[in-house]
Amino acid sequence: MKWKLLGCSFLFCLSTNAWAQVPDPDSELGEEMQTLVKTYVTEHPEVAIDDVITRLAVQTEILQPMEDLEQEFAGRFTAISIQQEPDQHILLELKGSEPVNSRVLKTASGTTRVVIETGRKHNEEEFYAIVDKHRDLLYSAIPGIVGTMGLPGEDLLVIHITGDEAKTEELKTTLKKLERVLGISLSLRPNMSRSLNMEYINGGAVLQNNNSFCTSGFPVKHTATGRKGITTAAHCPDDLIYGNYGYPTKFSTPLTYVDGINDASHDVQWHTVGAHTPLRSVYATSTSDYNKRSIMYMWTGAQVGQELCFRGVRTGWSCGKVVSIGWDPGISCGPGQALPCANTWIRVQGPALACAPGDSGAAVVRGNNGHGIVSKADSNGVLAGECDGITIMPWGAIKELGLTSG
Repeated sequence: MKWKLLGCSFLFCLSTNAWAQVPDPDSELGEEMQTLVKTYVTEHPEVAIDDVITRLAVQTEILQPMEDLEQEFAGRFTAISIQQEPDQHILLELKGSEPVNSRVLKTASGTTRVVIETGRKHNEEEFYAIVDKHRDLLYSAIPGIVGTMGLPGEDLLVIHITGDEAKTEELKTTLKKLERVLGISLSLRPNMSRSLNMEYINGGAVLQNNNSFCTSGFPVKHTATGRKGITTAAHCPDDLIYGNYGYPTKFSTPLTYVDGINDASHDVQWHTVGAHTPLRSVYATSTSDYNKRSIMYMWTGAQVGQELCFRGVRTGWSCGKVVSIGWDPGISCGPGQALPCANTWIRVQGPALACAPGDSGAAVVRGNNGHGIVSKADSNGVLAGECDGITIMPWGAIKELGLTSG
């Protein structure tokens, strides 16, 4: 079946012979697809537009098969990711030398190769156990660490530092010594800024406390009591007023704080909304109340190589690519951002990504799928291209509060 395409709303027109489950161009999902296609073409100009549309459609369809592969090879599992060269395919990396045949997945929009590579030195759990064991040593030996990004499949830990290229050169000998101790490769990425919480701005907002603002997340239900509510980031104020964007009419209501966790691997709180019922929907490409995005599925996390989007109070709608699901945003967790973070966060980057204070708590989505909430960001401004990356708390972390999706 041939699906309706996006039309000619770009600077160029899409052709009319792509086979994929593409939404109506005038819908919320259609607007999201246009944003994603523009970004993808910028990064991969060699890929035909029809193929871009199909690849983006397939990315959502393969999420469950990717989780199934991880479970199938539990114990040997090192990493899984969506790769784009020479075609879009799944790369599954396993510990040990016992070979496993590659395979092909069939989904509604086409087929996807699963390339299975063996011979990795560590599985995922072993890799991050090494990093956790030597965390204090890394921070004492390398000045200016603001985050670490594990790449278990490459047996590599990428360390973000505030220092420049000269500092990186100065630390070469130290890095080699640390590699011998840890037994994994280390790489420094210079000129990086600290991940900061994204609250406290002056301007219009969804969640407000005097002149402090954050962004609402997903609806939730407390499994023990059945109470329903809505999430945001734990570092946001406890006393909040919810307000929509005023279309077609302005609506606001005070929220009641229930519980939250703000530690090395959590940044989430939830509130009840009085007699009002939180809807299983979020604002996305449009702030019109007529065009809210229904959320049908909640995933515990995300996959490397996947495209994700969010709408922040300050920056609006933007998208980027998952570069790590084992991101450690440095010493920026907990009250006052004074605790070392765990390597359990999702990092998203991209040339079209925008982020700024006020975006904390925002629902991170792709299509009708939810994946987590915004916690922190590295930002030089509010425009697309001025955001180095955002830190996302994966949705699976809410289970510590006894919550499920609402």
